[in-house]
Amino acid sequence: MSNVKAAYKALTSEQQAIVEGHQVVGQHSPDEWLALLGPVAGFDRLVEAVRKGGDGGFWARRFARKHDVPNALRSFVVPLLPILREDHDPDVPLKLRIDLTGAQQPSKLLRVSDAYKKGAYHKVVDTFYDDPWLKGIARFADGADVEFTVTDHVRASSKTKRSASGRTKLKTKRKKKTELNVVLTAPARNYALTSASARDVPKASVKPGENRTVVKLSGTVEQPNVDAVPVVGMLLELIAGAYERVEPSRRKKL
Repeated sequence: MSNVKAAYKALTSEQQAIVEGHQVVGQHSPDEWLALLGPVAGFDRLVEAVRKGGDGGFWARRFARKHDVPNALRSFVVPLLPILREDHDPDVPLKLRIDLTGAQQPSKLLRVSDAYKKGAYHKVVDTFYDDPWLKGIARFADGADVEFTVTDHVRASSKTKRSASGRTKLKTKRKKKTELNVVLTAPARNYALTSASARDVPKASVKPGENRTVVKLSGTVEQPNVDAVPVVGMLLELIAGAYERVEPSRRKKL
């Protein structure tokens, strides 16, 4: 038995289901999420090494290809968890919805363009997909709720042209933008609007209320390819930017 198969069998049934289905929804503490997802991320690192020509031979590489987990889990979700744990309320579960099944599927189809001409291509059709692959709601120890969403916006362009020999050639090109959204709901008993300057973000909205202040921030990054994953720091910058728009309304320790 190859190392990759042994590693797969060592996972729990729930972890194997994540490897197979690329989805998980639940409410757990950050530590419990790490205990669940950490071994899956570790298995995926082994899979990548085998796929790139590591030990195991042909059958191990085939098994690895069939059990590959999208990189967003180990490069974004798992590194985010210990950071959230630092400020998370230990008595409230962290809600997560992770869907790494990919953007190009009917349930995520946004729209399809009419055919048009472009350059040498006599027929171009653009298909647009929205893929919100990560949603979470965290309750911090200061009483604030932080909701975050990471969404991939994918455009798949199907281009058709006729070559000099009369043959029809079809080419498909995909582009992706990743949008990150943060909603901070700060209780008025602990926070008030601040007059101090805050870091600039592409989109920002602040709505004060009698019981709470809601801050919404978002940013978008163009990805170099459809498999690229945003850096965790981008989401953390938005969370920090949201907190910069409020300030403690009392000096009592939260």
